[in-house]
Amino acid sequence: MKRLKPIFRVLNALNPLRGLRRLIFLLRNRWRKRAKIDYITLMLSGQIPALPEPRSWLQRRILGSPPLSLSDLNRMFERIGDDPRPIGIILHLRGLSMPLADLQTLRESITRLRDKGKKVICFAPGYSNATYFIASAADEIVLQPGGELETVGLRSEATFLRDALDRLGLQLDSVAISPYKGAFDQFTRSDISPEGRQQLEWLLDSQYSVLVDGMAAGRRVSPGHIRHMIDTAPHLDDEALAAGYVDAVLTEEDLHRRLNSKHILPWSQADKKLLQKWRKPAERFVALLEVSGLMIPGESGKPPIDLPIPFIGGERAGDLTVVQQVRRLMKNPAAAAVILYIDSGGGSASAAEAMTAALAELAQDRPLVAYFNNVAASGGYYIATPARWIVAQPGTITGSIGVLSGKFVSGGLYDQLRVHRLEFTRGDNANLNSDLTPYTDAQRQRVLHSVRHIYQQFIAHVARSRNLSLEAVDAVGGGRVWTGLQAKEHGLVDELGDLRVALTKARELAGLPDDAPLVRVGGKGGALPAQLAEAAKPATALAYWTHNARMIASGAPQMLTPIDWQGL
Repeated sequence: MKRLKPIFRVLNALNPLRGLRRLIFLLRNRWRKRAKIDYITLMLSGQIPALPEPRSWLQRRILGSPPLSLSDLNRMFERIGDDPRPIGIILHLRGLSMPLADLQTLRESITRLRDKGKKVICFAPGYSNATYFIASAADEIVLQPGGELETVGLRSEATFLRDALDRLGLQLDSVAISPYKGAFDQFTRSDISPEGRQQLEWLLDSQYSVLVDGMAAGRRVSPGHIRHMIDTAPHLDDEALAAGYVDAVLTEEDLHRRLNSKHILPWSQADKKLLQKWRKPAERFVALLEVSGLMIPGESGKPPIDLPIPFIGGERAGDLTVVQQVRRLMKNPAAAAVILYIDSGGGSASAAEAMTAALAELAQDRPLVAYFNNVAASGGYYIATPARWIVAQPGTITGSIGVLSGKFVSGGLYDQLRVHRLEFTRGDNANLNSDLTPYTDAQRQRVLHSVRHIYQQFIAHVARSRNLSLEAVDAVGGGRVWTGLQAKEHGLVDELGDLRVALTKARELAGLPDDAPLVRVGGKGGALPAQLAEAAKPATALAYWTHNARMIASGAPQMLTPIDWQGL
């Protein structure tokens, strides 16, 4: 194969079609250079996904283009930064709500754009924690008249359902490796445990520090100045301006007049005028393998209706799908390195083990770098253990090294409903996973033995991966959850940064050039055709959620994080 590569290069060079494409590209860029561009406006609102949503040609025809992603935004910023004409961009921020790790990714894209000499102005009718965190990375923060600065700090809450379930005649019988492994606490307790309280406190402390330090660095003020801003919020427009928390209070029209420019274009127009960069075909690339959502045995998929319920409501990653993707990568010599993109709080221990075994085989063949996005905890951390390098954002939720098991017991509910169920068994443990009765003492010991056995496998994987002793892993394990910043201090993460940091490391480990492309692995499976999915939404969604709930509370060992951290 190596002997044929020079021949392929010659044939490529003589390819008339490629030469024609190059000529068309140059002519198109020459035509684009005639346009005048001063500022480009972009509207950012709601929840922006980290990666583009894959849609087929048919899905695009029916549903339209997928929503703007952070990866799309980064490419847009790169084009703006590489074009000498634009002075900068104006970001309209409205109702932006994302996890802290995603907000950090967006901030880093803004910082790189400013490093290329472009001015970034943020404009909003009001600023929340999330939007001010983003705006603090810009050159200028502009507030609409009448708007407020509502940077009131962080808040988290824990809900406990045991008493409510008792009234219904339901209970969850759970066995966990330690009190810190509290994924089922909301079902088994009436109040927060001391360990759960301690964990939430240190997570809030770390995320609050990330938020304050980021705002302070961006605004070039002391962290104390930012803490005072937060503690005295909300601030009216004139108060925010007088205190220097914002740089101007202007209407959108006044902002445009102040910029004194006739060439302020929305992205839809600028996209057709900005210069494009010629990318020569690459023989080798870095593959992006995504594992997102609840880990389950079976195929990956997404619900037709997204439900914000912990564990059961969102995307799921099936071990069959992930393992098949890994095996296809192993057969592709052009995939010189792989980034394992993790956004999962774990799930089935058996599914995590199957994925990890396949990834370990892959890691023997080529560099594997793990990138932790919003959450990579419990099973999400487990599958990263074969990686040679781990990158996480400071605000990523990670760790939760531990195992638990549980099953719902519904015998009391049937009694209240006057439904009489009879159970006939052969064998002392035939009713081990029955929903009619809790575990017996002997059964609880068997389940605990299984949980402990899998936990020892877990910490052994981590110890080998991180070059730590079993005792050191256990000291930061036992179900404890950390931010990425804390995880790096404990040796669970190698480097802090965004996906570009992971890409740079993957290229370095594989000996690839700086322009080697990142190619996303496809074939996730589990999706219905658009029209069928729309028609079947309620029934399909109910089946999806029910399947997830049964899998989690089946009595099988689980690797689940207890933290369900929402956007700022």
